[in-house]
Amino acid sequence: MIITVAFDVKNYVEVMEGWPIKTGNVTFFLERDENVLKRVCLAFSNVSVELAPMITPASKDSDNASITINSGGYAELARKNIMNWQAVVSGQQIVDLDYDNYEIRFRAENVAEEHQIHIKSFKPNPDNALNAASDFEQIGRAFCVGSISEDRIESTSHYREGRLAFEAGRFVDAYNNMFLFLETRYCDGKTGNEKQTDLLSKSQVFCKALEQVEVEFSKPTKPAGTEKFDLFDQATNTREKIRELVLLRGKLRHHSLKSPHRWDPNKQDEHKAAARFLSAVVLDIVLKESLADIYSPETLQKYRDVSVSTGNETKVKLTTNRLERKPALALDMSYPTTVISSRLCLVTVRHAVQACEKEGQLSDTTRFQARHAITELELLSLELDVWAYTQNRKIELDKPIETIRCCFEHLSGGIVVRHEFSVPFESSVFTITDAWNFLRFCFDHIEQRDPTTRILNLKLLLKDSTKAILSYRVGNAVKN
Repeated sequence: MIITVAFDVKNYVEVMEGWPIKTGNVTFFLERDENVLKRVCLAFSNVSVELAPMITPASKDSDNASITINSGGYAELARKNIMNWQAVVSGQQIVDLDYDNYEIRFRAENVAEEHQIHIKSFKPNPDNALNAASDFEQIGRAFCVGSISEDRIESTSHYREGRLAFEAGRFVDAYNNMFLFLETRYCDGKTGNEKQTDLLSKSQVFCKALEQVEVEFSKPTKPAGTEKFDLFDQATNTREKIRELVLLRGKLRHHSLKSPHRWDPNKQDEHKAAARFLSAVVLDIVLKESLADIYSPETLQKYRDVSVSTGNETKVKLTTNRLERKPALALDMSYPTTVISSRLCLVTVRHAVQACEKEGQLSDTTRFQARHAITELELLSLELDVWAYTQNRKIELDKPIETIRCCFEHLSGGIVVRHEFSVPFESSVFTITDAWNFLRFCFDHIEQRDPTTRILNLKLLLKDSTKAILSYRVGNAVKN
């Protein structure tokens, strides 16, 4: 089998020819669009066909099929060879290659190998790793925030570079950039290990973020594929943990071929867990700052004033149903957007729950329905199941319910994805008020995990039940 690794060229380079140059089992060639260089490629022949992508179909034990793609180290070898070539050619011509975004191709060398190669090429695309749906309201409000300090702008740039490096698999760069964020914010130009440890230990913001993230990382249940984080195994208090982070910074920022403890740039995965941890700590700091800015009363009012004055406004009519023979709420809502999205629907539900609670109606409200004020198209519906209409208006069991499951579907990368999580509930009685509180908790939990999540429908269910106790969905007119 032949494995070819192709690196995209990011700058404009004209080359008249690109024919292959072969030395041993390695072939170098260029791919061009007319005379413009597009990719620099390295092909390795006589590779075992066992390294071909492997497809594992769904089975009785697993509902999901899987694809395993392994370059067998040839991607790293290609990068090293091309960097060797790049160093030599740079005196005559700069060729800026995208080492984070390469393509791996698999081609049979003989007829016998043809039926074993089911996937001909694969391109891990870090450009898509950070892509997510976002509402203009979030991005636009950020522009309405007043001036922030220069040191915050500079330090956040380190965080941004660290995120890009992490998603590209450059975990050493990711760790170093995240630590540069901390140095810029809290270390006052000091570089010594003990001095940095002292200064970071005195920052309440950093220490609080460190402790909160460590709690999350220490939970016994972790997502599949999550790497073990053992940097703090010998640390017993916050200061010692900070010192471990500082010492690792020193190790990863310096490099000597004479040192037996040097880090290998070709073995980035060894530092993935540490980079993920420090990224989460810095994210906690950055996120709290940005949310405080974007959701401040001054920013919200400024954004709304601009929206209304320019005609970029959507009006929503929402009606509620009550069990009591008393007037139910009919809400007229206005939002600074022209796009009817699932995000707008979620905000509408939040506001409606708050209004019902404020008017003392939450304990007997069983249904929401919202429509566009002009087109009358349905935007959302939310309803409690028949248990809420019984005489006692509650679910009563002999034993504690134990858990409430939240199942929801959302749009991700153009496809609908389903997720589920459980929330403890020790009581044997479940009321209408509990249902609304659980709904708010689930919305908060999902938003904290990913603020860009676009919920299409959501159901609350008892532990082992298949029948929803509360159902929420967006209308067909909603753009996702």
